[in-house]
Amino acid sequence: MSNKELKFWDSVETTDPKYTKNEKVSGQRRTFVDAQHKKKMITGAFGMYGLGWGVIAGSENYERLHFEGSTCILNYQATAFYVYDGQRAEFPIASQIKEAYITSGGKGYLKIDDEAVKKVRTDALTKAFTDLGFCADIHMGKFEDQDYVHGAEMSARLKESEEKEEKQREQHKEIGEWLAKEVESARAISNISGFEKAVLRIKQKAITRCQVGGFASKGFEAKLDKAIEDRKNEK
Repeated sequence: MSNKELKFWDSVETTDPKYTKNEKVSGQRRTFVDAQHKKKMITGAFGMYGLGWGVIAGSENYERLHFEGSTCILNYQATAFYVYDGQRAEFPIASQIKEAYITSGGKGYLKIDDEAVKKVRTDALTKAFTDLGFCADIHMGKFEDQDYVHGAEMSARLKESEEKEEKQREQHKEIGEWLAKEVESARAISNISGFEKAVLRIKQKAITRCQVGGFASKGFEAKLDKAIEDRKNEK
């Protein structure tokens, strides 16, 4: 396969270890990724659930299989879809879960999973998108290599840092544009005292916005102080 054919797979293959957990299943340690994190990844690739990806309405089917000993297996089948590069694709998804069973190998009490419907649906939906490459490194056994996990952690933190910086740059620009408009509006106030009070109110708002964004407000404060000084020096 060419790099072009694997480009999408490669872009969604790596899993952030922060959103994984290890559990023992059938005597083996297995790595699982948080379902909500995976849904967020899918949303990032295709768009809002129901518009860019999801389950086709009316395609879902739940079937319960009852066995001796009060065991009930809940089977789920549906058709999922996603839209990529202007093209819509559909594919079948399926999963099953124990909805009721006797604990301790049939010697305990009857346990009923009242969240079985939600679990089986989420499991089918999120695991099916693994076939497109989402979090594929887990299923490829890469998380068994601690060096790989460490590298994935470093990569995820670097990406988070870059995204945070980009977001702050955007917020900084937005605040600057907002501040310029506010000051321009305040210039319509005829007396200096009224103008100064208006600018001080703008300053407090700017400080609050900067605090929320996580960056310094000194630059904006200096501009506002200068606006007041310039107004006082006007003849």
